[in-house]
Amino acid sequence: MRKRLFTILLAIATCVVVLGQEEMVFTPQWTAQAQFAGYYVALEKGFYKREGLKVHIEHPYASNSCINMLKRGECQLITQPLISAIRQIDKGLHLVNLQQTSQNNSEMIISNRPIKSIKSLNGLRIGHWKAGYSELAFIMALQHGLHIEWIPFVQNVNLFISGAIDATMAMSYNEYFQLRMSGIKIPNDHMFCFADYGYNIPEDGLYVTADYYATHKTAVDKFVKATREGWEWAAAHPEETLEIVMKMTKIDDVKTNKLVQRWMLNDFLKNMTNKKTGKRTYRLTPEALELANKLLLMSNSIKNPVTYQQITQL
Repeated sequence: MRKRLFTILLAIATCVVVLGQEEMVFTPQWTAQAQFAGYYVALEKGFYKREGLKVHIEHPYASNSCINMLKRGECQLITQPLISAIRQIDKGLHLVNLQQTSQNNSEMIISNRPIKSIKSLNGLRIGHWKAGYSELAFIMALQHGLHIEWIPFVQNVNLFISGAIDATMAMSYNEYFQLRMSGIKIPNDHMFCFADYGYNIPEDGLYVTADYYATHKTAVDKFVKATREGWEWAAAHPEETLEIVMKMTKIDDVKTNKLVQRWMLNDFLKNMTNKKTGKRTYRLTPEALELANKLLLMSNSIKNPVTYQQITQL
């Protein structure tokens, strides 16, 4: 009788723990890769669970972006580059920056000819991501009066390798490495790094809607805390983190290998370090927001600047 009573009480206690967990879905802006390693680690190592959270990671796909999923209520937390987030806020989707993961811009244009100045890009056929995230390049071209033929691609560098285009957009942690691994030699003067030309606008940040944050602040703050712990653990244990990343890529059916993901993890961690402090601050700075606002207003990409209080709720 006592054993049966104990079993019943244990079952009730277990149900209470499960019911007491805050359940939420996190959707990064792209398919599974080391760019999101900190989130994978926080899930795999139980950091979210320890905070009383039941977190699901659902990756987007070509016809269903993380923004669309957020609007439809299919997820509660997403990642977005700062420029994209500001544009969404200007359109009426009030996003809140919870954590500025990236502190530097990793975008570049890789050309088949030397780039002596920004004007060297004039008249080129340049590949860009069909899924978006090329806003900064478009703004740069507009600001300098460049006539560029933008050619969309999905997620690889085949157009550039085949010679179908003169140059291609690339991330230092992704396409740049793909090109190097393909055997193409890329001299330094064939690379246009946006951060070196006054466009060092940080990229990935963690976002929720203002409404969700207002009603779930405690749980969201716990998610942020656990995620930061995930990134710090990833930085301290890169090889174990790679195993976790590869596990996620297999689940998401992403064709990749550990060599590619190791480069991505190392480069992404480097871009997470604030150049002034030399540390991973996880904080959006007012200066970065001001620069992003300035460029977006100049290009008529937004109607009004986004205030620091508005985007951070501080």
